[in-house]
Amino acid sequence: MDAVKLFGSRVPADVLASLQAHLGRRPRVLAWGRTASGAVVAAWDRLCVQDADGWADLPWHDILGGGWNDETGELRWTRMSTGEQGAVALEAPNDLPEVFRERVEATFLFQQAVYPQPGKAVMITARRNLAEGDDRVVWTAHPARGVRMEGETLAFVQDRLAELRAEYAF
Repeated sequence: MDAVKLFGSRVPADVLASLQAHLGRRPRVLAWGRTASGAVVAAWDRLCVQDADGWADLPWHDILGGGWNDETGELRWTRMSTGEQGAVALEAPNDLPEVFRERVEATFLFQQAVYPQPGKAVMITARRNLAEGDDRVVWTAHPARGVRMEGETLAFVQDRLAELRAEYAF
């Protein structure tokens, strides 16, 4: 068998075999797209990007934002943990842009803006970790541009985060 058919597109067997070797298990593939130097696979719990150097993984709950740019043909994202931005040009996106959006949105359980000072917002978010065996819910606080997480602001956010975690015991 040369390929596996999923959601109307054929995932080449060599791509699946390579991804399986990388993950150490058979991936639950939802969609995929072809790039000039590899592939991008939307698995159940992560986005996997292949290039000439191998595979890189992005857990869905670590993607702060991003999406498909139809004009440039790029899928882009920002990592929550590092702030790093990434993008990949897709030659054949198939269903990947829609699945990307659905998987990122599926991780959001709760989101609330809190204001340590008037006009200074910090977004507190609870995200579902779709990977097995890890913490099931990841709580984070992201300051708006110009808000520094130090001193009274940090103390306020930590207190509010603790209150929300207790209130929403996911």
